[in-house]
Amino acid sequence: MRMQADEEDVYHLMDLKELYFVLIGLGSFIEGIAVYFLLFKIRCWDLIYLCVVLFLGIFLLLRQSNKISKRIMEAEVCYMELDEFSLAVCQPEKNGHYECCRIFYEEIDKIVEGSHRGIPEFYIVLGENKNRESFFLLDEEEQDRTIFLVRSFGFNRQRFTEFYRKLRWNVPGKTRIIGTKNQEVWNLRKPNIEVCIVAGMIACYVIPKLLEIMKLH
Repeated sequence: MRMQADEEDVYHLMDLKELYFVLIGLGSFIEGIAVYFLLFKIRCWDLIYLCVVLFLGIFLLLRQSNKISKRIMEAEVCYMELDEFSLAVCQPEKNGHYECCRIFYEEIDKIVEGSHRGIPEFYIVLGENKNRESFFLLDEEEQDRTIFLVRSFGFNRQRFTEFYRKLRWNVPGKTRIIGTKNQEVWNLRKPNIEVCIVAGMIACYVIPKLLEIMKLH
């Protein structure tokens, strides 16, 4: 069983990135007009708020575009594969590095499901064995460790869950599985920073307006 982003996933990401760039351009144009009026024509709370909202909106869109660019690049080289005897993974690490592994089922001591809500991931822990065949690489340098975190970033959530369940089926009976039957934590809603920021911006505008109305009455 091999899992890798297909062309449809990549095209969807590219379309989404293009849409974000269009919105960034439109937001920048409106921001320029708003700043001009703020500096030379009108100075009021509504215009100041509009400038702040547009700036934060452009920042969030740039942040999302950067994430999408990383996912597109990772889709070309990252994969996960199960064969009869082992698991192979190639996935992104920090600062543009990549980590890879080949882990043989017989050498796995336990598999631990990640506990971050809405983020499918799991840890593979090897037993103590100086003569093990499993190995870990950071770029092309071999790493001396016994724990590997398999992340779902860049993969479809449903396919990642199916891959994980297939792995649990492949490992021998002595391997300990620490987690839940249906991965309930993975299905919880992930905290959305962007939504919180938008809600905060709306509150910053609505609350002063309500206070003004209350003063008038």
